[in-house]
Amino acid sequence: MVENLSSQLPTLDKYIGRIKRQQTEDKDCLKWDIEKGLPHLPVPDLDATLTKYLRCLEPIQSADEFDRTKNLVDQFRSTKENIGHRLQDMLIEHAAKSENYAVDWWLEDMYLANPLSLPINSNPAFVLPQQHFTNTEDYLKFIAKLISGILDYKVLIDARALPIDRATSREKGQPFCMEQYYRLFSCYRMPDINQDRLIQIRNSKVVHHQVEHVIVAYRNQFFVLNVVINFTRLDEDDIYTLLKRIVQMADDDPWTTDEVGIYTSLPRRKWANIRAELIKDALNRDSLDLIERCIFIVCLDQCDTNDLDEDDETVDFNKTTKRNFVSLGEQILHGGKNMLNASNRWYDKTMQFIIGTDGLFGLNYEHSPAEAVAVIQLIEHLFKYMEEKSRERFRRSKSLCELPIPHRLKWNLNNLLRQNLSFAKDSLQDAINEFDLYVLKFTDYGKEFPKEHNMSPDAFIQMCLQFTYFKMYNKLVSTYESASTRRFHFGRVDNIRANTPEALTWAQAMVDETGDISAAEKLRLFRQAMQAQTDLMIQNILGDGMDCHMLALKQVARDNNLPIPDLFLDPGYALSNHFSLSTSQVTTSINDSFICYGAVVPDGYGCSYNVRSDYILFCISSFKNCSTTNSREFADSLTDTLYELRDLCTLVQRQQQTIALRRPSYAARQSISSASIELNEYINNNNNSNNEN
Repeated sequence: MVENLSSQLPTLDKYIGRIKRQQTEDKDCLKWDIEKGLPHLPVPDLDATLTKYLRCLEPIQSADEFDRTKNLVDQFRSTKENIGHRLQDMLIEHAAKSENYAVDWWLEDMYLANPLSLPINSNPAFVLPQQHFTNTEDYLKFIAKLISGILDYKVLIDARALPIDRATSREKGQPFCMEQYYRLFSCYRMPDINQDRLIQIRNSKVVHHQVEHVIVAYRNQFFVLNVVINFTRLDEDDIYTLLKRIVQMADDDPWTTDEVGIYTSLPRRKWANIRAELIKDALNRDSLDLIERCIFIVCLDQCDTNDLDEDDETVDFNKTTKRNFVSLGEQILHGGKNMLNASNRWYDKTMQFIIGTDGLFGLNYEHSPAEAVAVIQLIEHLFKYMEEKSRERFRRSKSLCELPIPHRLKWNLNNLLRQNLSFAKDSLQDAINEFDLYVLKFTDYGKEFPKEHNMSPDAFIQMCLQFTYFKMYNKLVSTYESASTRRFHFGRVDNIRANTPEALTWAQAMVDETGDISAAEKLRLFRQAMQAQTDLMIQNILGDGMDCHMLALKQVARDNNLPIPDLFLDPGYALSNHFSLSTSQVTTSINDSFICYGAVVPDGYGCSYNVRSDYILFCISSFKNCSTTNSREFADSLTDTLYELRDLCTLVQRQQQTIALRRPSYAARQSISSASIELNEYINNNNNSNNEN
């Protein structure tokens, strides 16, 4: 399939060729043999993991709680009890026979066994820059261009021919696992009674020009947009024509179907039961099958009624205005507070591109097949390719196929299913009302400031988050920050825990009111805390993380019908996995773009951040029904922290500069010393002369 790329998609061929040439010219990339294959994820040393486990609990437990946990850890690793070492040996044996010992257990624990609903709780929103459309034709042509660009780029994904990502730090140039990319358009998260299943709907290598389709959601209805007809891939003009037909069909008859998309917003076990009821009917089964097998979904969102003409319900594109980050994030995340687009979604599908007539643009993605990094890099590649394609004005030859009328999906709902439609709407409305999102764009400095002070921007921000939480609640809590393990085959992530003993010592020093701790000492402790964070990050990305190892030891006992060790039944283990701060750096080069998601526990915060050269964008979330959390207050306290750290660094720098000015160099001291000797000799000689006279 790739051998014909030059003739089919010359712009894509040149774009990808340029990336591959850059890698072949990079001395760091050349050090690695990509034909050799990636290493398997190593099983960390047991004692090292247990030591890290105690370090992450020491700052967040009381003394008595920590003593109890420490005793259980000692019992677990005791050679006499032989609990931990036995499980470790079984895990090493399992790892020797698997491509990645942790990934299946991690996927189950992190996603598939989680019963919570996908919107807010699991699916992130990737908000892209708001567009401006002058009319319906402009709007639909943009969507046609987007669909066509994705289909072009998918040629490489189907052929597994994407340029290999490389490490930019720590073993620079090392190849990364690319499997996450190849699941983005081929997987589907299926609800099931016990736990969800991640289904490979489509083969990783598809047959060229096989029947393929995209689902278009509009006015809460779902339409099948076949993108290959009579063995010919549709071009942008064909796709635009079909989009016009879809919009016309739905506008002419907007109330012909039930809003079944709302079902996918339910808690997973509830949705599994409803799906089981749905597929009892052959019509429903066929409609579900078409949604589940599609490449991706495009959601055409309606504007709020304030943007509509009073006379006819058509969009007045001249009235659309620039929206704030929060409203954009909420609509991509869950459909918006007004529920206007709440059913215009299918959350189980990995990739949902969402475009509103007011220029809203973004992506809601189901998280289990891939991390945000893969999604972001795919979108950034796609944007650059589409831009180059537009500049070259390349057009395919017009397809000769007859364009059929798009197929509208239909449903047969019995009384039970209709009742659950209302239940699903009420449940989502309640969740939306309780969701508290705040977007902070801090513009007084960006990543260049910590870099000027020889600090890691990520470690700097992680410590800012730790101190912010400490100021608000006078304690630290379990913190999650994902660290990619893509250096290994099928690698996903492990957890960098910023709540270290060093972070606690520094936070306590920052609020000390005795005046006994100098600014220089506070900065020294700050650097020490950042170094502990950096050390954990390095250990994680090189395969020596704690969390996946601990989970695997527990799962080995479960899967071999052994008693679950007391260590994993201890409240300390539950506390260590209760992430009151769930954070991630999701840097993208696309201006004013960000990812947001909900807190992962009812009494916690979610916080993603995009670090740019001159600003930092934070997306902070919590739940209003928790009396102790407030996203706006956290943002205000975080803003104060960012200023405090700037002032601390600047103050100590000035003090050091002043001391340096007052403290002469070695050479200067030698000159002063020589001058002093000469001056003393001169004075003594003069005194002696005067005495003699």
